[in-house]
This record gives sequence, C-alpha cells and structure tokens, in this order.
Amino acid sequence: MPQAFKQAPWRLQILSTGRTALWIVGLVILGGVYLAVNAKVAEAGRELLMLQQQHELLIRTNGELSAAYAELISPEIMMERAAYLGFRPALPDEINYLIVDGFEISDEFEAPRPLTSGESRPGMLSPSYTETLGEWLSRFAIGGDR
Repeated sequence: MPQAFKQAPWRLQILSTGRTALWIVGLVILGGVYLAVNAKVAEAGRELLMLQQQHELLIRTNGELSAAYAELISPEIMMERAAYLGFRPALPDEINYLIVDGFEISDEFEAPRPLTSGESRPGMLSPSYTETLGEWLSRFAIGGDR
C-alpha cells in the first residue's frame, strides 16, 4: 500500500541524525574497549620486561655468588684459613685409628668414577637413540643397516 502522505523533511533529518549519532556512539564505545585492552596489554608487556630484567640480574648475581663461594672453599684458601686458625696437617704418629669389632674390610670396594669419566654409565641413552636424523638418512640412503 502506498504511503498516503509524504514525511516532513525535518523528520527525515532527525531520523538520519539519530542513526548517525547511534553509529558514532557505537564506534566510540568500540574504540574505548580497544584502547582499554591495548593499555592492559602494554602494561603487561612492561611488567614482563621488568621481570625479565630482574631475572637476568638474579642469574648474574647467583653466578657471582657461586664464583665467590667456589673461591672461598678452594683447597688453597681452606689450607690458608686452617693455618691462620692454628691447624696443621697431622703427623703419622698423631693419628689414632678406631677399631670396630666385627667390621671387615671388603676387597670388592670400587671407588665411584668421576662424572667426567668417558665410560658409559648405566642410565645413559643407547647410541641408537643419539643418532641424528641426518646420520640416519645418510645411512639409509647408502643402503646400510636398517
């Protein structure tokens, strides 16, 4: 059904102004939310950078303290401190051994190997698990053991 009368121009203008204002308000709200989220992300980024700097400082301080401790307990320093406190190495006739009834010395004793020992220790990975992909592919390509 066709419209019986024509809208007044000022009503059309108010309607279009209202729609435009609604769009502007929506965009302002959306922009505000976007800025709020970005502000929180920027703040978290700054806090992360500060924590990383603090972590690096703590690692450096820990390394310095470990080095200072290692220096303090070095054999030369310990001998020097012992001499300063009046200690000296014991002479053979000053050593007293304690005899314990029922204790037998076992000839099977084997001193533990240092950690830098070249021999493989139990618990280490088998050589078949330490082969790189490139080594395996080259061995496979030349038709070696599969």
